[in-house]
Amino acid sequence: MSFLFLVAFTLISAFLLSKYLSRPRTRSTLPGGSLGYPLIGETLSFLRAQREDRGPEWLEERISKHGSVFKTSILGSRTVVIIGQAGNKFVLGADDGVLAAKQPLTLQTIGGKQNILELTGYRYRLVKGAMMTFLKPESLQKYIKEMDELVKTLFLTETKGRDTIQAVVFMKELTFSIASNILFGIKDDYTREALFDDFSLAFKAIMSLPVNFPGTVHWRGRRARSRIVNKILPIMEKRKEELLKGIRSPSSDVLSCMLELRDENKQPIADDMIIDNFVTLMIASHDTSAILLSLMIWKLARDPEVYKKVLEEQLDIVKKREGKEQKHLTWAETREMKYTWRVAQELMRMIPPVFGSFRKALKDTSYGGYDIPKGWQVTLGEHI
Repeated sequence: MSFLFLVAFTLISAFLLSKYLSRPRTRSTLPGGSLGYPLIGETLSFLRAQREDRGPEWLEERISKHGSVFKTSILGSRTVVIIGQAGNKFVLGADDGVLAAKQPLTLQTIGGKQNILELTGYRYRLVKGAMMTFLKPESLQKYIKEMDELVKTLFLTETKGRDTIQAVVFMKELTFSIASNILFGIKDDYTREALFDDFSLAFKAIMSLPVNFPGTVHWRGRRARSRIVNKILPIMEKRKEELLKGIRSPSSDVLSCMLELRDENKQPIADDMIIDNFVTLMIASHDTSAILLSLMIWKLARDPEVYKKVLEEQLDIVKKREGKEQKHLTWAETREMKYTWRVAQELMRMIPPVFGSFRKALKDTSYGGYDIPKGWQVTLGEHI
């Protein structure tokens, strides 16, 4: 009984304190909306909507009440949500001294404070350049055969002796294997499987209430990140030795490339920065791809006309191989999948697989006649 009383008293005190602190000290015009419950904000309703694929409805409900600019509190931060083309220009074009790249607390905790979404200036360009070296189409061409072999092997293994498989789970395992092998050169099955389990927990923590209490999703995600760090550090040390001896090239994989990066003072960038960007890129590269592939299966299963056109396009590509000894997918063949790619693009437009485009107000500013206080988070509605 005394414990329940203490919890109730704490919540009531926090509520009254938040009300007091949120009172305008000077004349200000905040957007309409609700900051929700103390500490929690509207995070629970936001996450519930995401889990139930009702994200657009959650957003539309607030737009209909408050317009194209509204306030809320999600993932541990008071937030101003802005909708529309003019809003996109304001957020994405703002000076770094006014709106700085700053992700929600949950993403900062799991991705790390030095991940590419938090970096600016020279270091941002440095890390982005290393990543794009491997992600641009010209580079991916080199890995088509290896990707094709991986997909075939994993698909045959997963379907052996089974009539059905869990599509979403399989797509996550598939994209994680490709990211591990191609982007980071992690080919050991045991290490990859252990990392997959921890990254699954880490990703769930990004979309959670930022409460670091034993048993919570956020707490489990933080522990998973610690295990990821412990697993990747020995790999990094081995890569450093191989690079030093000339056994491995910086162009071998993203991890090796980042180990060879030098900062403004011509010094190697910190291990923490490499780890933070390893975690962030791994989450971004495999989870968003898995979401899109799962949506493709969902669309093909429910739209016979789209399924028929995609199937015809794929069969036409296979038919052109007749009389050739070709066994693997080629880059030229992927360029022929024009209708399949249009379906994927439309799904990404309707249901964006990428979460976030957050900024933090470093000073008081305004948009559309509304004040945005220093310290508040700003995001584009199309991205949540």
